[in-house]
Amino acid sequence: MGNFGSSLKEEQRVKVKNCMTKKPSVLRPEDGVKTAASLFISKKIGAAPVVDNKGAVVGIISMIDILNTFSPDFLPLLSSVSFIKDYGALDIKIKDVKELEKTKIGDIMTKNVVTVNEDSDVIVAIALMRKNGFRHLPVVKEDKLIGIISQTDVCRRFLEVWEGQLKGENS
Repeated sequence: MGNFGSSLKEEQRVKVKNCMTKKPSVLRPEDGVKTAASLFISKKIGAAPVVDNKGAVVGIISMIDILNTFSPDFLPLLSSVSFIKDYGALDIKIKDVKELEKTKIGDIMTKNVVTVNEDSDVIVAIALMRKNGFRHLPVVKEDKLIGIISQTDVCRRFLEVWEGQLKGENS
């Protein structure tokens, strides 16, 4: 991407507020993990901010957080899983499902949330996502959640801008 962001004039820069999803689906820390999984499937989203009763972001939960509850703790430490011939250890058992039913979002969510301001350049959001290995960032204004921005949102906006510029050049 190079100097894309720095070579644009201020009025040409893409802001987070122009890409973000406004009024995102939210969850509460006391909600169950099943509630989060159902939300992700029904809304076709990969993450949701977790907010308190005042609308302040207290965490974020993603599909990978839920999937991690099914996998052994040592799995991320392995450089390869091709040597595993029997995945029986990863089967979901009834007792595991009953335990998972008791698990609250607050138990598995990311608590040290990285957020971005709506007036930030989208390049800032990209940098924060890349630096922290996130695909989604809650968007806040005065410590209240107002949206969420994802890698998909950013790509969609850049595609719209590029297509608009190409149409402008051909007319």
